[in-house]
Amino acid sequence: MAEAALNITLETEKILIQELDFVDQNNPPTWKNKLILGDCLEVLQKLPSASVDLIITSPPYADSRKKTYGGISPDEYTDWFLARALELKRVLKPEGSFILNIKEKVVDGQRHSYVLNLILGMQQQGWLWTEEYIWHKKNSYPGKWSNRFRDSWERCLHFNKQKKFKMYQESVMVPMGDWAKSRLKNLSETDKRRDNSKVESGFGKNISNWVERKMAYPTNVLHLATECGNKNHSAAFPKTLPSWFIKLFTAVDDVVLDPFAGSGTSCVAAKELGRNYVGIEIKREYCELAELNIKTAVSHTQTLNNSNQNYEELNVAGANSEIYHDYLIKYVLTPFYDKRFEKLSKLKLKDVLKRKNPYLFKAKNIERAQDFVDSIITAFLSSQEETIFGNLLEGFAIHISETLYGGFKSKLNSIDLEFNRDNNYYIVGIKSGTNWGNSDQISKMKENFKQARQFLIKQGVTSNIIAINGCMYGKDSNPLKKDVDADKTYFKYAGQEFWEFISENPNLYQEMIVPIGEEANKKDEIFKSTLDAKVNEMTFEFMQYFTRNGRIDWIKLVDYVSKKGEVKLEPISQQLTLELEGRDSDLEEPLDLADALDFEE
Repeated sequence: MAEAALNITLETEKILIQELDFVDQNNPPTWKNKLILGDCLEVLQKLPSASVDLIITSPPYADSRKKTYGGISPDEYTDWFLARALELKRVLKPEGSFILNIKEKVVDGQRHSYVLNLILGMQQQGWLWTEEYIWHKKNSYPGKWSNRFRDSWERCLHFNKQKKFKMYQESVMVPMGDWAKSRLKNLSETDKRRDNSKVESGFGKNISNWVERKMAYPTNVLHLATECGNKNHSAAFPKTLPSWFIKLFTAVDDVVLDPFAGSGTSCVAAKELGRNYVGIEIKREYCELAELNIKTAVSHTQTLNNSNQNYEELNVAGANSEIYHDYLIKYVLTPFYDKRFEKLSKLKLKDVLKRKNPYLFKAKNIERAQDFVDSIITAFLSSQEETIFGNLLEGFAIHISETLYGGFKSKLNSIDLEFNRDNNYYIVGIKSGTNWGNSDQISKMKENFKQARQFLIKQGVTSNIIAINGCMYGKDSNPLKKDVDADKTYFKYAGQEFWEFISENPNLYQEMIVPIGEEANKKDEIFKSTLDAKVNEMTFEFMQYFTRNGRIDWIKLVDYVSKKGEVKLEPISQQLTLELEGRDSDLEEPLDLADALDFEE
């Protein structure tokens, strides 16, 4: 209830400040958790010195956003930005960090040097250029140029005022997976020697130190999608980008500043992570958009403050989601659509007709040829898609287990996955939904669970062996399925319960929807276009063989599907008749369409 009350207060509080006179250095409520309309150089001069823990921003690139920011030429960009960098240095705390997302523009066929000049100029101002992070933009726009390839990365430059600064590395750790175990199986001679660490990390080259660890420190290459929710801003970066740096360089209640706030992505990320924010934006329409985004964001301050979890536990879900995002797109959505396209391209009218019940479609009173063809194609594809997608999603569940616990795909009957966790050995049979089998199939699964237990015990497994029937969607209010034979007892986990069991993340079942939806939006438009072409092609063929005088010939259709013996198909001779009501006609034969159109004015 306290968290709900907090959110209501923030939503009704005035966020947007449109008059600089309102900002008072000595009165934090006038600038903290505010979005300030104005030129950042003027606004920064109103903020107190050493008041900000992290600055993260993506300024307008040289000659970019001319319609919205006027554009700054590459030759003038360094001087323009350095004036603002001085003020940013003043407001940043000594132990704070400044993350600058920027990329050189191509001018006259070559990269301009204004970013390099900017770095040198900031060093002359006293900034320390500590690190350079590479943001890998996974879904950058395609294109072709005569002398280069498309941009798929951008710089995130890390500056500090001093060598000692705040950095919470544990907050952005990523899952180890089975790297160390795989490495140990194939040790080289140099791996077998223990080398002293040259950087005093305490690990050196002793690979075995990492075997039992579930988390590792990330690299300085950030694999993040460019997709974001702020569609109305010309250069919005994804929320995951500022979120990553906010977690790395700040603690709860610290202050995050974005002097080029745009649609407010950095401010939203700061609010959601329980930090204070200050956003500065010169364009009124973007300020209004940012205000809306910030107001609708949910602060998790109470959750973070009250949690007893350590950094590893707090961030394992977020770290995993990046890995899962890539897997879902590469190994689930892409092959799923590849198979859909393959099935669609090979589809033949006569094959589909023989597999579909004509009585059903007649019972649904479908009388238009195109509606009939569309229905049978949809029914045919849908009957196979759940199996195809289910098999691919099963691979995702196994991948999670492999990544977190060293699990593996099982070769035992009815068992898809085996893994060891917390002194329990799990054998998991994975199904799509909860209503997957009849009583005979369930009995067979239970027998296979029993045989798998007995086999594993003979193989030397001493842990408690637990059988799981995992269903990727649905619910089951009674997960424990007892049997008089204890070896046939199992747990049935469905939907959220199943994905939480696999990943120990209660929100994974929801998080999966995001990359699935993103990729489907890209691929489905092409698929629909291909489907429309196939429907048109098969409708034309259907009308040749199964329509008479513009109507579906259901008798011929039923004969083709069900009549004993071989039924040869011949195109029906089509003749369109025109009934001229209210007029006398001397024509004794029906008027052919060609004759009807052959007249003189």
